[in-house]
Amino acid sequence: MKKWRCDLCGYLHNGDELPNNCPKCSVPKDRFFLLDEEETEMMEDAIETKEKYVQILARLDEVMLLAQEGIELDLDDGCNMIFQKAKEEIAGIHKMIKDELAGHAQQCVWVKVANDGELL
Repeated sequence: MKKWRCDLCGYLHNGDELPNNCPKCSVPKDRFFLLDEEETEMMEDAIETKEKYVQILARLDEVMLLAQEGIELDLDDGCNMIFQKAKEEIAGIHKMIKDELAGHAQQCVWVKVANDGELL
């Protein structure tokens, strides 16, 4: 299947036929260009990477909630320290992922496309 990208907004379209206008920014179809094999692979890699980060962040959110619940139990200093440390580490990993995506987005249009202009 052919992959196309709007040269104005980055919208991606899959298919042999183009829409008359870009669904995202409304420019005419002559503003789309066909992606070559290397560009298609880079775009697909960026999208897959973003999906992995989304999955990781969702699981980290679950662990963050468990750690908070552990803190609220207020069992003993050792347990409280572990739960607090878990929250701090999760916050650090969350920031690392956002920083990584931001850095890639500045360097690579395909990360921008995968993020659709938004960072996690």
